[in-house]
Amino acid sequence: MFYLICFGILVVLAVLNLQMHDRLSNQLLSGIAAILLIGIAGLRYETGGDWDSYATLFSQFPSLSRLIGRPVELLAQDVEEGFVLLNALIKSLGGTVQHLFFVVTAINITLITCALPKYTKYPVVALLCYYGILYFQLEMIYIRQASAVALCFFALQYIRPRRLVPFLICVLLACTFHRVAALIIPLYFFLDRKLPVWLYLTVIGIGAALMLAGIPWIQTIFLTVAGWLGENYAEKAEMYTENAMFATSRGLSIGFVLNIAILIVVMFFKEKIDELPNGTIMLNMFAISLVLYYYCFELVEVSNRTRMFFFIGIIALLPMVLEILPIFLERLAGLIVVTLYCFSFSRGIFLEAPQAAAYNPYQNYIEYKIHPRPSTGKQRLDQSKKAFRDERR
Repeated sequence: MFYLICFGILVVLAVLNLQMHDRLSNQLLSGIAAILLIGIAGLRYETGGDWDSYATLFSQFPSLSRLIGRPVELLAQDVEEGFVLLNALIKSLGGTVQHLFFVVTAINITLITCALPKYTKYPVVALLCYYGILYFQLEMIYIRQASAVALCFFALQYIRPRRLVPFLICVLLACTFHRVAALIIPLYFFLDRKLPVWLYLTVIGIGAALMLAGIPWIQTIFLTVAGWLGENYAEKAEMYTENAMFATSRGLSIGFVLNIAILIVVMFFKEKIDELPNGTIMLNMFAISLVLYYYCFELVEVSNRTRMFFFIGIIALLPMVLEILPIFLERLAGLIVVTLYCFSFSRGIFLEAPQAAAYNPYQNYIEYKIHPRPSTGKQRLDQSKKAFRDERR
């Protein structure tokens, strides 16, 4: 219920954003929404996924002074250098893994919130979309990847004015948190190119047909390329293709239908989206995410984690569609549709399904510090992982 109430607050702020979208109103409403999003994930206590793994990593990372004295240890870590250094810095300042969660979330949400006004005049609607579609995976599970995604999303504002240096700085910094961010670099030259509707529909349509037919093709290529990149990547590739928890194919689902539906809607408004300053960029980001969704159906986990770098484009694309609608009542009706779409992504968490046991009930770090008591976090995390494994069988 806690997350659903927060979702409701964001919906109210989004409605206000449709009515008031001058610079001052955007800053005020976006600030309120951002503080809410930072507070939820930043102050969680043994809630969400992978918090135990990050706690273990945090305890194992060297201190900052040790890394400065022996920089070779930084390169010897299995985790990317930027994330190691951030952990080491917080650790050297006397912080704990809880401080890490707060700092990472604050950085990520701030980057996204600061970038959104460059992409859409409805930034609060975009934050609502982020909360419903990506927030719980990125900010409450894959926090290392979340930082890389936020930095890449921030970098997109430099493509249209052709500012290569700040773009590269942002993306290369993102690579120090997650190597997959390197995929964004060559797209600097292509993301702002307008393409015909038939090309989008043909490429994505073939992928959808390939997925429905269940024709395998990508797994062998994935294992081969991973082997070329080194032993560490080869081991991870083997895990994602042989571990029963990850090695599953994507089949026909609600997501399959919703993606096609959103694509059709976006194609209907394509000409007007292309006229918006960053419309083509966000449209192409979304299209790439669909290519990864359909063509990489054999590798669900790999596909899901990689496509997050591109799927984040949808949080700006959906508000752009609302911008195109000329009448306020049409925009309001559009917001209702967008809200239902966002709700569908996180409905399990909002409605406290068994698979979302790791999230419910929400535990707040400050409240647990004031009123110490045994946490049910570990038991709920194990329960959630078991439900996830059972669902994948």
